[in-house]
Amino acid sequence: MFSDLPVKQQQILETAEDLFQRFGIKRISIEEICSTAKVSKMTFYKYFKNKVELVRFLWTRWFEENNAKIAEVRAMKISFTEKLALFLKLKEEGTQKISYQFALDYLNGVPELEEFFREQYTKSMSQFMDFIREAQLKGDVRPDMKIEFFLAVIEAMKGLMQNKTLVNLYPQYQDFIMEVNNFLFYGLLPRPKNN
Repeated sequence: MFSDLPVKQQQILETAEDLFQRFGIKRISIEEICSTAKVSKMTFYKYFKNKVELVRFLWTRWFEENNAKIAEVRAMKISFTEKLALFLKLKEEGTQKISYQFALDYLNGVPELEEFFREQYTKSMSQFMDFIREAQLKGDVRPDMKIEFFLAVIEAMKGLMQNKTLVNLYPQYQDFIMEVNNFLFYGLLPRPKNN
């Protein structure tokens, strides 16, 4: 994901990504990132003004990559159900390393990044909701479902993802994330066999 950047910047980003995903954004310091990446603080500041700018850079890359994958799946000449299965597979792959603390920091926001996150999230959701609307027009999604309702359910499920009691029912946080996503798209019905 960072191969287009200078090696030292790649080291910083890969290390920060790993540390943030394992321990959360708020807990990790610039010193820990530099020490683990084996770069000086001077090198860090050559590429990033502060930790907020580093997080902004990472999130921009994550959102761009996610949006590109959504566009790629949407363009495929396969059924809606197959596209949905691919979206869930992408979600599963994207959440493999995410810790509960990272999710809390991500969902609750880092105060300095709330507006930036909201803008990026809105762009991604807009692209995904266009996919749902298209499927609705083709008859793949219930025509009587209000898109606003679907969005409200997604927002409500973000709240569920912070419920420690529910999270503790699953061996790993990723299992819980996939439960939420599978329920959103399949409800109580068994998942199709090809998944």
